[in-house]
Amino acid sequence: MEMTKEIVFEMIDKTPFGNLVLIEDEIDYGFVVVTYALVRYARERGMKIMIDDNLDTLFLVKKHLELLGVHEDFSDAIVIKTGGKMDVGRVVKRIPLETEPVIYLSRYESMANEVFSEGKYINIVLGLERLFAFLEESRGFYTVLDSIRGFLGNKNRKAFYIIDKNIASNLKFNPLPELEEIATTVAYLRGEYGKGKVNFGKNPFIEFLGKEFEISLEKVLRW
Repeated sequence: MEMTKEIVFEMIDKTPFGNLVLIEDEIDYGFVVVTYALVRYARERGMKIMIDDNLDTLFLVKKHLELLGVHEDFSDAIVIKTGGKMDVGRVVKRIPLETEPVIYLSRYESMANEVFSEGKYINIVLGLERLFAFLEESRGFYTVLDSIRGFLGNKNRKAFYIIDKNIASNLKFNPLPELEEIATTVAYLRGEYGKGKVNFGKNPFIEFLGKEFEISLEKVLRW
């Protein structure tokens, strides 16, 4: 079955606020096109956008989109940056990485809660696997996971965590099993050369379980 715009938007519509969707990406340009699709959805639905930009991943999204012929500046997206130097979108907070994760996480949580207090958002989280790559101790690893878990159920966001599975699964502390436990929905993107398949390992919607969807990145960019 083809993963059409209508199917994707229906899935997002049905995802309750407070849920966390984990997208494990193994497809060329997958994180780029998923980000673009979520932004398009938010705009068409008249919803606010917040992007967690870890270590300049949003800059990579912007540049890859340009190479694919799409000029997108994310100017209507509120952005909280952790690490990195390249500003894309409306950056409202820059959080430097610290040796102790609890320090930068407390700063992030304070700012994120301030943003969410202003209304409902589509929250796109990029480059989290890059953040986990900095963690050298299990204490820091579980501190980050506790912070993510703390936002679960926040009724002012629908959260989409886009993770590069190839990177995450080879880290000293692989976050995927823990993130799958936290997430309300888990989607897998697999494929190459601009085409792929999407299926679900965890989904509250029975009609989508056990189904495999074909996706063309070229078609998504024309939505």
